[in-house]
Amino acid sequence: MVSGHKPSSHEAVFGPVPSRRLGMSLGVDLLLPKTCSLNCRYCELGPTTRLTTRRAAYRDPDQVLEAVRRRLAELDYAPDYLTLAGSGEPCLHSGLGRVLAELKRLEAGQVAVLTNSTLCPDPQVRAELAQADLLVPSLDAVSQEAFRRLNRPAPGLAAAEMVEGLVALRREFPGRIWLEILLVEGINDSPEEIDRLLAAAERIAPDKVQLNTVVRPPALAGTRPLPFERLQEIARRFAVPAEVIAPPRNRAAGDHGELADEVVRTCRRRPLTLEDVAAFSGLTPDRARELVESLVARGRLRREEFGQREFFRGI
Repeated sequence: MVSGHKPSSHEAVFGPVPSRRLGMSLGVDLLLPKTCSLNCRYCELGPTTRLTTRRAAYRDPDQVLEAVRRRLAELDYAPDYLTLAGSGEPCLHSGLGRVLAELKRLEAGQVAVLTNSTLCPDPQVRAELAQADLLVPSLDAVSQEAFRRLNRPAPGLAAAEMVEGLVALRREFPGRIWLEILLVEGINDSPEEIDRLLAAAERIAPDKVQLNTVVRPPALAGTRPLPFERLQEIARRFAVPAEVIAPPRNRAAGDHGELADEVVRTCRRRPLTLEDVAAFSGLTPDRARELVESLVARGRLRREEFGQREFFRGI
C-alpha cells in the first residue's frame, strides 16, 4: 500500500458505468490515483502522479474483493463485465492473478482487463492475465518517437518490446483479445505510423481491433481527435476485423441507492455526458438533466466542453 493513504473499500469499486465497449461494466480498481506506467496526453483521468513500472500491492486485495462482493449484493441485476480498470495500469498490482481468480469464482459476469500493454513482455504477467475472459490491451504507437510523444512512458519502456509482448500474449491467451488503438491528430496518424500499426496488428492477430480517438477532456490541452470519417477509412485497411468504437447503448442500470452521490463519484472517475448519466442511472433524459443541473448548482459537478460536447466532472 502506498504510504499516507488508506482507501476505503468503496473506492475499490465503481459503477456499474456505461462503457462504449463492455455494456454495463462494474469497475474494479486495484490502484491508487493515479498509478501508471504511462502518462498519456489523452487520458481522461488527468496526469499520472506516480509514474512507475514496479509491481506492488498498491491496494489490499482482500479489501478489493470484499468491496466487489458487497456491491454485487446491492445490485438487482448482473453487470455485463467485472472490469479491472480505474486509477492506472492494473497489471502493476502484484496480486493481479489472485484477484482475477477470485472474480472468476464469483460467476457474476465475465471478467475483463483493460491494460496499456506495457507489462505484457513479462511472462508472469501474461500467465496471470490468462485467467480473464477478455483482454483489451492498447497499442497507440509502434515507433518509439510516437510512443514517447503520445504515451509519455516511464523510463525503460520500448514500443517494440510491447509489440513482442502482445504477440506472445496472443499465442498464450485462450480468451478474446480486442486491441485498442487510440489515434490523435498530428501525433500517431501519419501514413508511416498507420502502416506500422497495421503491420503490428496483423502480427498480434487480435479477435478485433477497436479504433478510438479523444472523446473526453484529455490530460494535456491541445490533444485533438480524428474525425469519425477518417477513423472509418483507417479501420477498413486492417487485415484483421476492425471497428470504430460506438457510444454506449442506452440501457437502464437499476437502483444505485444514493443516486446523486453515485453520479458524483462516477464523474470523478471519468467525465460523463448527460446521455451517459441517463444510461447508467436509468433516468429519462429530462430527469437526468434535472439531477445534473442540481449537482452543478450545488458545486458537486462542473461543466467541461470538449469537441463541441458537454461533459460533467465530479468535484
